[in-house]
Amino acid sequence: MRKPRFEAKLLAMRAEFPQAADWLDQIPKSKWTQAYNEGKQYGHMTTNLAECMNSVLKGARALPITVLVNETFNKINDSFLTKGIKIMNMIKAEHRYSEDIYVMMQKNQHIATSHYVRMYVRKIGEFEIQEIANTQLGRRAMACTVKLNEWSCDCGQFQALRLPCSHAIAACAFCNLNSDDFVDPVYKLENIFKVYQHHFHSLGSEGTWPQYLGPYFMSDPLKRRQTSGRPTTTRIHNEMDESIPNRCKKCSLYRSE
Repeated sequence: MRKPRFEAKLLAMRAEFPQAADWLDQIPKSKWTQAYNEGKQYGHMTTNLAECMNSVLKGARALPITVLVNETFNKINDSFLTKGIKIMNMIKAEHRYSEDIYVMMQKNQHIATSHYVRMYVRKIGEFEIQEIANTQLGRRAMACTVKLNEWSCDCGQFQALRLPCSHAIAACAFCNLNSDDFVDPVYKLENIFKVYQHHFHSLGSEGTWPQYLGPYFMSDPLKRRQTSGRPTTTRIHNEMDESIPNRCKKCSLYRSE
């Protein structure tokens, strides 16, 4: 989202919900908006980046605590080995970036071929990129200002992802610059490999472990979950949790009344 569009929507919300807007004013815009993203989140504005581990640990859920810890250790070890070997093989094959980054760059390069470029200030690399309207796709002609030295574009993608958007690629092609020079080093495979080069070592047999001299903990039987019935929840309910009155029940198998 561009800054003018964001400010227009924020102004509309301020007129209808002034208290909510005042609350948002206390938070830096770079922390919660894509329009003012400074590139430190690399496009990740939610906790979904941490949620990627759920698929790795899916089989370890609902296990006894000892087995859960052991299974978590083994699954993370397997994930690190698999991804580390894959990245190492890609580096040996002289790949610079991952497949996702390569596909994104190829897509932006294809779109950039339809842009019209006009240079303004060569010293700071300022260009105006004019897009061509596409009536079939319902896309209007739009102009963006690109500043290569500042790694910024009006579309917001350049500074948010720290990857050259189609407008930046068109500007690079206009002045014979390599667009790969404007890809953040964090995307290079040799830097990604540093995450997976750490090793996990075998825990061995439990009989070979050193004697534990720390405190012992015992679970409170009164806090154990009941084996029958639905567990209680402390979540605050809203109108979505209210059942529709006089609604006929349907068969769960045939979905008929």
